[in-house]
Amino acid sequence: MAIEETIHDNFFENFIVATATISAFYDIPDEPGIYAFYHAFDFAENNLLEEINDRISRTVFKTKFQEDNSRKKFIIDICGEPVTLSDNMNNFIKSISMPKDRRNLKKLLLTCSILQCPDYIGYASSLQARFKQHLENDNGFFGKYGNFRSQDEFLFICFPCSGNIARELESLLIQLCKPKFNTQRS
Repeated sequence: MAIEETIHDNFFENFIVATATISAFYDIPDEPGIYAFYHAFDFAENNLLEEINDRISRTVFKTKFQEDNSRKKFIIDICGEPVTLSDNMNNFIKSISMPKDRRNLKKLLLTCSILQCPDYIGYASSLQARFKQHLENDNGFFGKYGNFRSQDEFLFICFPCSGNIARELESLLIQLCKPKFNTQRS
């Protein structure tokens, strides 16, 4: 079954998007739902090129395609080989000299953070309480992973929904997206 061709007005109206800091606590609903953490594409508009290069250089893996004996192709990530911006992209970012244009690119990049695979997907009977646990507890997302990066480098995106479907939706999304920091796979 294919999706009906149409414009999906208000597609994201039920989602709440917040920077993963304690100041967003009261903006997160105290109700069941699913959520995800995304490493935000957030860069200082006056230092775009350097910050993008720094972010990419900290992504120390290179994706490589290989074939096995049965000629099936698969992907592996090789650690230790930093990825760098292409010369064309370096030149494009350098050419953005007007503050308004840099501000627009910064906003577009932040918005496009959701186009990557989420770092973590979860279910919560209270999105607000679970958000706080992830920020403050040793067994939360930041206790396990986020200590390597500042909390304000992450977006917390949640979708309030009925608890009886949220748990199953979480499981399905983990199987579809395969977030790198989820230990459960189903």
